[in-house]
Amino acid sequence: MVSEQTRNDIWQDMLDVARLVRYYEALAERHLRRHLLLRIFLLLAAASGIASLVELLPEYFQLLAGVGITVLVALDFALNYARKAAVLNLISMECTALENKWMDLWAKLGRLDEDEALRETYRLSRQLAEVTGWAGHAEIREDRALNERCEEVAFDAVASRYALG
Repeated sequence: MVSEQTRNDIWQDMLDVARLVRYYEALAERHLRRHLLLRIFLLLAAASGIASLVELLPEYFQLLAGVGITVLVALDFALNYARKAAVLNLISMECTALENKWMDLWAKLGRLDEDEALRETYRLSRQLAEVTGWAGHAEIREDRALNERCEEVAFDAVASRYALG
């Protein structure tokens, strides 16, 4: 029989991982949008440079396009949105897998004893900490406001999934 404390801890973990799925998914989308926007600006700057070379645009556009290209390439290199979006997408996918495992654990709580439930919770928590730690290695900063918005959405989703009032 699983204690109420362990049952509550597992429920809180389910809420937390549901939040993390949405948070990392939203961060991945944000970084991908930034990457695409940066690349569009780079393309426009390059096209302006080419157009000014063939004298379709005034001469000052050539200088402006050259500076723009240099700045945009430096930003692309420094900010590395593509890499960050890829890491965030991977974290989101791994968190989704862990969310499913926590839901499975929740579903079979009635058939587990306290020690089994605690072992599984500990194992899943370790995996989650490892996966979310990848964000720090990729130098991805936390967005507290986004995290809070994702928390609300996640908690509503879990509550409606399990028909809580």
